[in-house]
Amino acid sequence: MRTARALGSMPCVAITLCALIQGCSGSTGTNPKAPGASVTGGSLGSGGALSSGGTANFGGTSVTGGTTNAGGASGSGGTVSSSGTSSSTVTGATGGTVGSGTGGRSSAAGATGISGATATGGNASNGTGGKINAGGTTGMGGATATGGTLGSGGKTAAGGSAQCPSTSTLKSGDNKATLQFGGRSRSYVVYVPSSVKSGTAVPLIFDFHGHGGSSTQEESSSGWKKKADQVGLVMVYPDGVDSSWNVGNCCGLAMSENVDDVGFTKAMLETVSKAACIDAKRVYATGMSNGAGFTQRLGCEAADVIAAIAAASADLVTDPCTPARPISVLAVRGLSDTTVAYAGGNTGSTGWYDPGAKKSLDLWKQIDQCTGSEVTTHTYCESYTTCAAGVEDTLCSLPNTGHDTYNNAVGLSVPDVAWEMFQRQPMP
Repeated sequence: MRTARALGSMPCVAITLCALIQGCSGSTGTNPKAPGASVTGGSLGSGGALSSGGTANFGGTSVTGGTTNAGGASGSGGTVSSSGTSSSTVTGATGGTVGSGTGGRSSAAGATGISGATATGGNASNGTGGKINAGGTTGMGGATATGGTLGSGGKTAAGGSAQCPSTSTLKSGDNKATLQFGGRSRSYVVYVPSSVKSGTAVPLIFDFHGHGGSSTQEESSSGWKKKADQVGLVMVYPDGVDSSWNVGNCCGLAMSENVDDVGFTKAMLETVSKAACIDAKRVYATGMSNGAGFTQRLGCEAADVIAAIAAASADLVTDPCTPARPISVLAVRGLSDTTVAYAGGNTGSTGWYDPGAKKSLDLWKQIDQCTGSEVTTHTYCESYTTCAAGVEDTLCSLPNTGHDTYNNAVGLSVPDVAWEMFQRQPMP
């Protein structure tokens, strides 16, 4: 039986919110070649096969048009005052020129800053399930002062319901943001569809890129942006340190320096919840490859704030995995994956061990105390729905599909299948 892993306390955060003022962006560092990163002379063939002279990325990303920047320059850690006031910097970003790799994933070559004015007001009532922020819910105090300081310290309404900030404090479209966390300047993109209305509590989904990828690359390739437009939800696309996420046994600088990516995720959620009306009962996480492995770690260590998870092309390797409550899991795997082999083992360019898709499902079934027989859904998916607290665990096994399950051979939409499950599984 797995034993509990204590979560570290979240470092103090000096938030640099960006959508509120113009012209801010996080500086980025040069990516050393981490395990699984493509090297000069190599290209990623269709289906994740590696051509001679190169090494496959763990994230399935082939970069031809430029180097992916991620993480940003290290910054001294900031502090949050007891009243909840924080400093923040946000700029809109429209993405840059995308370089493509044959059969692989595209990499963003830059971002164009767009100025965004802060909307005044911010006293809309919270919708169902809105989250009460520590120290009182932040009220957006009108126009942003020079330097991007937000007014905060709003009072909690009688009866414990929190006032909900106006979504208009983030402009529609992409909002590039940075915050100081763990001694680093961390960056992410918040996408707000034009259909999202001020004062209406909406779901939020974190979407984590693969090893060697970036927030802008994941935004352009995962398909979640289209789903956000369709149903009206806020997307957050974070950047990993040196384009990597700390899964525990993988990957890159995030693993070697034991980066607290779980704490970073919670800090992003707190920050975005002060600038948009987020339904705290409908916060979800998804990701690709290394980002999917980290998504599964969030299922283990952040079930207090994440309602359910969907992981594309990675297994559960967090050990021990002792979530605070049962949590619903969707895993999507390619049967022809050679980077993270469907059958498991030490495969691909990483050399790290993976239990395999079926074993990973079995682990989640044990954790969530699932019983009974599987139910076939969407032709390729096996689901277990008789689990503790009414959660569900599902594995979709896609034939003739390699590591990039977003572009699979059977036409299954990962966001569509995941969103169906997310809608059924809000936070209890």
